[in-house]
Amino acid sequence: MTLLICRTCPRYDMRATGTFGAVMSAAVAASGVAVRGVQCLGGCPEHGVVAVDGPGKTRVRFTGLDVGDADAVVRAARAHDASASGSPGDWVVPVELMERISAVTYKRLPL
Repeated sequence: MTLLICRTCPRYDMRATGTFGAVMSAAVAASGVAVRGVQCLGGCPEHGVVAVDGPGKTRVRFTGLDVGDADAVVRAARAHDASASGSPGDWVVPVELMERISAVTYKRLPL
């Protein structure tokens, strides 16, 4: 399982750039969920961006999050990991995150 957290959010607030990634990563750290900080997940200009992803699975991106959503993000990462495809219909997206899905990216299968 991969939980991707944007390291540049909020990108357009120069005084706070990068604060979201540091705070969210710290909040998730005790859960045992592996986190990978990435430069950008393409959720701008809405900051607070994370995505759940995995090999051969659909990537699901959430935006508009803050540290108060850390528990829901951990539950989403675990549910996504346990699903066969990673598609939102294949796992239970925490209700707190349902309205914050901003992108669903399906992976291409090998030819």
